[in-house]
Amino acid sequence: MCRQCEINPVWEFTNKRKLCKTCFAKYFRRKINYTIRKFCLIEKGDKVGVAVSGGKDSMATLFVLNDFCKKNRSELIALFIDEGIKCSGKNYRDKGKKYIEKFCKDNNIEFIETSFEKEYKLTLNKKLSQIKKIKISNCFVCSILKRALLNKIARSKGITKLATGHSLDDEAETIILNLVKGDIKLLAKLGPIAGVLHNRKFAARIKPLYLCTTKEIVLFARLMNIKYDSKICPIRSDTLRIKIRKFLSGLEKQHPEVKRAIVNSYLKIMPLLKLKFKDRKINYCEICSEPTSTGKCKTCWVLKKLE
Repeated sequence: MCRQCEINPVWEFTNKRKLCKTCFAKYFRRKINYTIRKFCLIEKGDKVGVAVSGGKDSMATLFVLNDFCKKNRSELIALFIDEGIKCSGKNYRDKGKKYIEKFCKDNNIEFIETSFEKEYKLTLNKKLSQIKKIKISNCFVCSILKRALLNKIARSKGITKLATGHSLDDEAETIILNLVKGDIKLLAKLGPIAGVLHNRKFAARIKPLYLCTTKEIVLFARLMNIKYDSKICPIRSDTLRIKIRKFLSGLEKQHPEVKRAIVNSYLKIMPLLKLKFKDRKINYCEICSEPTSTGKCKTCWVLKKLE
């Protein structure tokens, strides 16, 4: 039984402590508030944007930040991008978009929608053969173009913090991924607030669900009756990240809390990593003038390859 209410539980921790529906919802919200306060994710005067796809993580992020921003009188905007992905002849994002639009309408949240076709004059479905020829993954192309577009919208709307639905599971995967690749610079960019260097052209990217596991997010969404699209992207590549995800999930079954241990270990060394790379020089892309570490940004490189 739930330790506090002595009624049927819906959640059990690894230490066998149990929580009922009401207590779990309180626990989840407290964890979000703790994450925001501890890492200073949202401060007074911030204008918050949420990158929403319609999936469980982004919808849960929008749900909890709606409550948080109302209580703290912060402005909230939902940002949606259609990549142009087809699934069984239909637009893959249509179902998720409907859920986002309804939630925003019911809660009086500004909803901004755009697409790869509108901004880049392309859709991912029409570029799949080209992506395969240049030997990069669909996920790489999608993430690069989407990140640039989200930042462009955030800048145009005066958004100071851009929230994503990255969970503890996502962060554990990315930590191991960058270690396997041997890329310490990318490792330094992780954390509850992404990146190392601050630039006026970038909205700080924050992760309110940073300490929440995927299982916790799914349960919270179901308990709160949050509508979300559970379909997996039909053009998702079998990348190294997916292999690491499967490995960690298998490891977690034998050693519970291993993902949390990975993230907690990273948080201890994160300040040293960010300090090491804080003096890196910021260049500006020779084509689009966006901040980059090289002469040409990844967005322009990808778009050139897909011409």
